[in-house]
Amino acid sequence: MLHDPLTGLPGHALLLDRLEQALIRARTRGTLVTLVLVTGPDDVLTAAKTLRQGLRPDFTVARYGDSVLAVLAEHDFGDGAPIAELIRQIVGERPHVHWVTSDGDAEPQNVLSTAQTPPARH
Repeated sequence: MLHDPLTGLPGHALLLDRLEQALIRARTRGTLVTLVLVTGPDDVLTAAKTLRQGLRPDFTVARYGDSVLAVLAEHDFGDGAPIAELIRQIVGERPHVHWVTSDGDAEPQNVLSTAQTPPARH
């Protein structure tokens, strides 16, 4: 589905396409791509609206699953920590926020799999 009927955001298929295109741009331009997954917001629709309003217009906010939102950001340097922290501030503490940054050398499915895996607790 290209667009999610509840939120009006890009759906799973459109997110995958945008991720693939962002990874190609990262490879060819020497930039980075960060994918942030927000799992378990209390209200997906409210969280989606809040993210869309609180983030830069060139970030993609998508509905990845029933209770999972995704944010795709392209940037020139650093990692995804500041982007993930901004998203945490926007959506609050309850949802789980996982992220991964790629220089474009990964396949879209690998980026998604890495973002879905919670970081190890030390």
